[in-house]
Amino acid sequence: MITKWDEFRRSWVILLASTFGTGVGISGLLAYNVGLFANDLSNAIGISRTQFGLIYFGSTIAIAAGMPIVGWLVDRYGVRWPAILGAALLSSIFVSLALLVHSVIHFAILMILAGFLGSLSTSVGFTRAVSASFEKGRGLALGITQAGVGLSASIVPLVTAAMIEGFGWRAGFLTLAGIAALGIPSAFIALRERAPTVAKTVEAPEKGDFAAVRRTRLFWMQFVAFSMVTLTFSGILIHFVPLLRDAGIPMAIAASYAGLMGLSVLVSRIVVGWLADIVHAPWLAATACMMGCLGCLILLGGSRELLPLAAIAIGCAVGAEVDLLGYLTARNFGLGVYGRAYAWQYGGVICGSGASPAWVGWVADHAGYDLAAGIAAALSLVATLLFMKLPGSAELNTSKGSSSPSAVSG
Repeated sequence: MITKWDEFRRSWVILLASTFGTGVGISGLLAYNVGLFANDLSNAIGISRTQFGLIYFGSTIAIAAGMPIVGWLVDRYGVRWPAILGAALLSSIFVSLALLVHSVIHFAILMILAGFLGSLSTSVGFTRAVSASFEKGRGLALGITQAGVGLSASIVPLVTAAMIEGFGWRAGFLTLAGIAALGIPSAFIALRERAPTVAKTVEAPEKGDFAAVRRTRLFWMQFVAFSMVTLTFSGILIHFVPLLRDAGIPMAIAASYAGLMGLSVLVSRIVVGWLADIVHAPWLAATACMMGCLGCLILLGGSRELLPLAAIAIGCAVGAEVDLLGYLTARNFGLGVYGRAYAWQYGGVICGSGASPAWVGWVADHAGYDLAAGIAAALSLVATLLFMKLPGSAELNTSKGSSSPSAVSG
């Protein structure tokens, strides 16, 4: 009988490569580094902060637009070649940003291309490879995989900032190009590994009827629930330091709380993944949303003593959603349609993440951050209720005995 730790011993290469590949993909490199270029690009090409923000939002929409294609490629051709192509394209776009940007329109076009073409380097293929290789330890393995983004976010901006300061912003983009290119050998060497426990191979995905899955109520409940999480909390995360500064918190303390939130995101991805193998995963997602709700209520209440708890709670909510997305997609819809199902769900998550800072900022400008925190708390309750409506493993297995697509409708 194969144990959880047998799975880790047999498939550690796939797990390591997937963690690394996720970290050096667009999810780990673009969002956490592009802000470093704002001042230099303003001086070089005259881009305003508003233009910069709109262009970045456009790149997130482009990622979401590319996700259905990515999902189809992964389900059709496996994870290896889409991952290699994604790393190569992302690296090429960063080179283009370094060499070809001479105006705002150049920057806008290349950022949109970075989002659309770079969507191939998202975690779709890597999480499918991990899901195909792990069954009993799938939650923990997916948590480790998603932690790659957190590790990248904590290391790469330091390197990029040093290159920008020492050699200019074009060197910063070339640095990102080199880091993105590291995903090519990682995918080429490791993602040809066999998946010994669940699927026949990582390279040979099962067949599945995604059209039937997409017609189910379960698919759209999960889609809305996870999209609601990022729509709720991503903007609070981005605006966390400005929110604290408006409340009179000194910059050094606000920055330390933001660092605590980032650490909470990273740790929660591993802890939540481990717990997903033990407890009812939808309730785990609901609990994470309730923690985020608590964090927003603390911000609304204005208690300075509880601000570290708010940072930890909101960080847990943000960290848990991506972790559980892969786990629940594999469990609820199977590996045969995993690429397309995950890509659609992740596209919704990206759209929510892109729109969230905009609505939080708009509300803050017109009515203050207290109202924004209150709205976020209310939205988190909606996501909580949706997660609590998702079926458990036993209920899902029973419903899958039916031949009707509605059997998995939850």
